[in-house]
Amino acid sequence: MKKYLFDQFVHNIMSHTGFTKEELFANSRNSDVSDARKFLYKLCKDRGISNISIQNYMEQSGYSCYASTVPQAIKSLEKKIANDPDFSIILEKLSNVDD
Repeated sequence: MKKYLFDQFVHNIMSHTGFTKEELFANSRNSDVSDARKFLYKLCKDRGISNISIQNYMEQSGYSCYASTVPQAIKSLEKKIANDPDFSIILEKLSNVDD
């Protein structure tokens, strides 16, 4: 139902980071890629997308994750946001969605 929002957030993250869709959804522990996925999870949750839906959209994009991963990742990102105000600015920029 909210796949459009998910796709918009993916597009925003790719534009901001320069990552390709393949890089973003690769099974990589690279911290920059991991942070980008954390932003994706937080953006989705902030717009009311359930953990299960996020998991399904991620799997449709080629990345296997568990719904329980989402809150852990968001908590990790929120710690970074608390320590670095630039992350709040980035989050705000990434949250813009075209109608």
